[in-house]
Amino acid sequence: MKRHENMAALSCSIGQQTVEYSTLSSEEQEKILHLQQAILESVAHCEDHLEIINQVCRLEEQLLPDSVGSVMLMDNGYEFLNVYAAPSIPPEAVAQLNGLRPGPGAGSCGNVIYRREPQFVSNTFTDPRWQDLRQLAYDFNLCSCWSVPIYSVEHKIVGAFALSSFEHRLPSPFHNKVLEIGSSIIGIVLERNKSQESLRLLQMVFEGSEEGIMITDSNKTILSVNQAFTRILGYSIEELLGETPKKLASGHHDRGFYAAMWKTINTFGHWHGEIWNRSKNGEIIPEWLAISALNDPSGKTTHYIGIFSDIRERKNAEDQIRYLSSHDVLTGLPNRMLFKDRLDNAIAFAARTRLKVALLNLDLDQFKMLNDSLGHAAGDDLLRCVTSRLKMCVRETDTLCRPGGDEFFVALANMPDTDSISAMVDKIHEQISKPIVLEGHHISLSCSIGIAVYPDDGGNFETLMKRADNAMYQAKDAGRNTYRYFREQLNNDSHEFIRITHGLREAVKSNQFTLHFQPQVDLAAGKVLGAEALVRWNHPVEGLIPPGCFIGIAEQTGLIVEIGEWVLHEACRQAVAWQLAGLPPMVMAVNMSAVQFKRGNVKKLIRSALDSSGLDPQHLEIELTESMLIHDMNYMLSLLNELKDMGLKLSIDDFGTGYSSLAYLKKFKIDRLKIDQSFVRDIATDPNDAAIVHAIVQMAHTLSLQVIAEGVENEEMLQYVSRCQCDQAQGYHFARPMLPEVFSAFIADRAQGD
Repeated sequence: MKRHENMAALSCSIGQQTVEYSTLSSEEQEKILHLQQAILESVAHCEDHLEIINQVCRLEEQLLPDSVGSVMLMDNGYEFLNVYAAPSIPPEAVAQLNGLRPGPGAGSCGNVIYRREPQFVSNTFTDPRWQDLRQLAYDFNLCSCWSVPIYSVEHKIVGAFALSSFEHRLPSPFHNKVLEIGSSIIGIVLERNKSQESLRLLQMVFEGSEEGIMITDSNKTILSVNQAFTRILGYSIEELLGETPKKLASGHHDRGFYAAMWKTINTFGHWHGEIWNRSKNGEIIPEWLAISALNDPSGKTTHYIGIFSDIRERKNAEDQIRYLSSHDVLTGLPNRMLFKDRLDNAIAFAARTRLKVALLNLDLDQFKMLNDSLGHAAGDDLLRCVTSRLKMCVRETDTLCRPGGDEFFVALANMPDTDSISAMVDKIHEQISKPIVLEGHHISLSCSIGIAVYPDDGGNFETLMKRADNAMYQAKDAGRNTYRYFREQLNNDSHEFIRITHGLREAVKSNQFTLHFQPQVDLAAGKVLGAEALVRWNHPVEGLIPPGCFIGIAEQTGLIVEIGEWVLHEACRQAVAWQLAGLPPMVMAVNMSAVQFKRGNVKKLIRSALDSSGLDPQHLEIELTESMLIHDMNYMLSLLNELKDMGLKLSIDDFGTGYSSLAYLKKFKIDRLKIDQSFVRDIATDPNDAAIVHAIVQMAHTLSLQVIAEGVENEEMLQYVSRCQCDQAQGYHFARPMLPEVFSAFIADRAQGD
C-alpha cells in the first residue's frame, strides 16, 4: 500500500511538468517521457533509494552530453554540504566538495543554499560564484555548472541537484525541465527513503521492544501485536487478529473500571494504569498499561495503541517485601504490627456485634534453658513446632503472632462469652503440653498465658496488650503452666468458676430456677403498687442459691441470656395469674442484663413474653443499669424509644453508683429512678448519704421522674426517705422477697388491714 502511494505521488509530481511541454520539441518531450518511465520502473521495483538517485544522475547525463550529475545535501546541523550521489565524478573531486559551507563563492550548489534559488553558471573559471571552488574547476575541467534546489515535503531546501558540463554554456528550456524533473524526483525519493527508514526503525522498535504492544482500529479490533505481546500472553498473532481486547479480560475488573478507563481515553486521548489480563493458559498477569488514541487531521480517532509492561516480578517483589515487613521470618506468623491491625479489626467487628475478643499473651515456660542446652537451631525447630500446634487450636478468624523470642500472641475473635475463651485456652494448654521428639530428645513443654478481654478489660490494642502481659506474669507467679485473666474475680477460684458454670448449664436444661417477688410500696398511699421479680437458683443438692453467687458467672458465660428469657416470661405469666386470682393489677419490675441487650433481640423477647402471658404492657417495667445506657448510646436510645412505644415502663436500677448523668436522663424516656441501697443503708447516720438521697429525689422530680428507694430495712429509714419526698420504697421493712403464693397472701392481708 505504501509503495503504491509513493509511486502515485511521484507520477503526479512528474506529471505537473507536462503543462509546459508545449514549448519543447517533440524529440525533447520524448526524451523526458523516457526519463520518467525509467525512474518509475525503478521505483516500482522498490530499488534502493541511492541507486535510484544515481540512476537519475546518469539518465540526465545522457540528456546533456559531456556532463556529470551530482546531488549534495545539507548535514544535520544545516551548516555544510556533502556529496550524496555523484556516480560520474572522481572520488578525489568528491573529497574536495565534501564539507562545503554555503556562501557567495561556494559554487553553484553552495549558492543554491545561500541564495535559495537555482544557479546557472556558464563559466566557472571567471564567475565570482565559483571563487572558492576555482581550483576544482581547473583541475577537473568543469567549465559550467547548473544547480537547482532539492525540497523536502515541508518545502525546505535540503540540498541541490547539479549538472556540471565540460563546455561553457547555459541551459536551454529543455535542460531547465530536465533539472527540475530530476530535482523533484530526488526530493521525493529522499522523502520516501526517510519514511521507509522511519518505518523500519519503528518496526525494529515494535518487534524488539520488551513491552507488549497492540494496535487496534477505531472499533478496537486488533490489527497487530508484537513478539513481546505474544510471548507474554501466549497467543499467536493469527489468534488475535480480528479479535478485540475483551479476549484478554481476566474478570478481575468490573464494568465500572472499563467505563472509567474509556471515559478518560475519550476525554484526554490517553490512559495509563494497572490492569490484570488473562493469558492463553489461563494465568492472570498484572500489567502496567498505557493506551493512546491516534487521530487523523480532522480529529477523528482512527487507531488505538496499547503498550504494557509485565509487572509480575515487581508484584512478587512487592508481595515479598510486604510479607517480610509484616511476618516473623522464623515461623511465618504475623508480626506485632500486623497482629495489631487484625486485632483492631476484630475489636471493631465485636463492637458492632456485641461479642468479645480475647488477647492471649503466651510465654513458654523455661524455654531459655532448653534453647541453651539443645542449641539455637533446635530451639528454632521447637518454636516452629509450637507454631504448628497453635495453628491446630485456633480458627480462621483468629490471629497468631510471634513478636519474638518464646512469646506468642493470640487474638480470639467473635467469642460469645468467657466460658468459650477458657475452652480455647484449655485446648492450647493441652496441645502445648504434648511431648515433642526433637533430635532424639523427648521434650515436654508448658506455657503461661495471660488473658485480657474486650470490652471488659479495655477497648484498644495498647490497653489489652498491657493487661494481658500483667495477667501472664500473674500466671508465672502462680507456678507456671496455667492461665490467668486480667480480671481478678475470674482468677480467685477457677475450680469454683468451672463448677458453677457446669451447674448453671444443668440448671438451665432442667429448669432449676424460681422467682421470688419483693413488694414495692407507694409511700403516700401505703399501698403495694408493684413487685420486683428476683431469680433464685433452686439447686437439687445445695438448696436455694442467691443471685449474687451465680448471676456474675451467668453473665460471663452468656447463660444469662437463657436465664433472663425464662425470668421475663415467668414474671409476666405470674402477674397475669395474680390478676386472674383477684389481686389488683400491679407493675411487674424485671431486671435485664446488659448481656441480653448485647446478644439478644430484646424487643422480640419482650413482645413474646407479653403475647404469651396476655399482660398489658403498662404493667411491665424493665429495670436497666446506668452503664447500659452509655454503652452505644445511639443504639440504646433507639431501642428504648421502641420499648416505650410498646407501652412499657423503664427504670434505672442502682442509680448513683454508675455513670450518673443528666445528659442521658434528658435523652432517654425513663419513668423511675431506683436509689441504690448503699445510699439508703446509712441514711440516718451518714450526712453525705442523706444529702445524696435528697439531691437525687429533687433532681428526679424536677425532671418529672418518680423515685423508689430500695433497701429500706427499718422505720427510721422509711421516715427519712418519706421526708425526702421519695415516691416509693422496697426493702425488708415491708417484706423480704417471697414465693408467688406467699406474695399473694401478703397482698390479701394488707388489703384486709386497709
